[in-house]
Amino acid sequence: MDSKKRLAYNIACVGLAFVGVFHVVFSTIFDYGFRQVGGLIIAAALFGLLLINA
Repeated sequence: MDSKKRLAYNIACVGLAFVGVFHVVFSTIFDYGFRQVGGLIIAAALFGLLLINA
């Protein structure tokens, strides 16, 4: 994979993981019940990172 494309995909996956973390944190603080969605976002981002860097 081209190094610039790989870097772009890595940055996108890390950004998605941060969105998932913030989603989990805010759903815990404000108790609006969507912690599972944040967990799925984090899992998808980590899986994407695994696929890109494998």
